[in-house]
Amino acid sequence: MITPGILLVASPLLGDPNFARTVAFVLEHNEHGTLGLIVNRPLDIALGDLWSSCPPSLRGLHRCADGGPVERDKGLILHGIQDLPGSLPLCAGLAVGGDAAQADPHDPLAPRLFLGHSGWSPGQLDAEIATGSWLLRPGHRRFVLDPQAGEELWDELARTEDPAPPLGNN
Repeated sequence: MITPGILLVASPLLGDPNFARTVAFVLEHNEHGTLGLIVNRPLDIALGDLWSSCPPSLRGLHRCADGGPVERDKGLILHGIQDLPGSLPLCAGLAVGGDAAQADPHDPLAPRLFLGHSGWSPGQLDAEIATGSWLLRPGHRRFVLDPQAGEELWDELARTEDPAPPLGNN
């Protein structure tokens, strides 16, 4: 079942080169379609090089990812700091926004910037899952926020049903 917080793991059957060997995190799924972010395509770019209002303490961090083929000129910043002033909880222990200047740059839950996103029209993702194009896995905050997550994450998730403890405040 597709719900916000679930991970979509591209199966080898998926023919779309935009999603080959990807892991996508579902942010929203409703009657209007599905919105997600690819989490395993890290970009070797400092936050300060892409984010004009990046707090000085985070500028040098390499916590950026290619979030998907749609609107690559726009970014979304996610973090796992639930008590960050001004942040809005999303799902699975993740939040968006807030006063990033108060984030500890050494915290593994620190902000990660995703450029672009992935989207599916109503019913499209359900149809792709039915044909075996995507595998569903439980969402885990550590996968979404890991700045080093790459193809090895796809390898891990493609071969196992539940590779890590569930998300939460841990």
